[in-house]
Amino acid sequence: MNLKPRTDSITVQNEILKTTQGLIFKVGGITLDGSLFSPGIVKAGTPVSIKVDGLAKPFADTDTGSVYVTTHDVEVVSGSNAIVGAFEEAYFNKDKVTLSAAFITAAEGRYKLR
Repeated sequence: MNLKPRTDSITVQNEILKTTQGLIFKVGGITLDGSLFSPGIVKAGTPVSIKVDGLAKPFADTDTGSVYVTTHDVEVVSGSNAIVGAFEEAYFNKDKVTLSAAFITAAEGRYKLR
């Protein structure tokens, strides 16, 4: 029996969804390319695109592949990849998420800002 209390630090993220109606998660999540993200916390609601090698990178307006939005905060350690959940379709709170017009176009209507 261990009588010494244990503490964990918990990252609290903002609620980025406007509603859960019509919400679809990407099964299995996505893997972030650790070399393309700065070390630290990648926030929930970050737009990403999938490269040819299957790893996700920060979305750029010229990207043409599959695009997703991260579901939760994740820590990226320098030189290593991180697995994070992703939304396939969602209604986002426009005050909490910044998605460019190019991203919305690339997503082909899967994401809505309300």
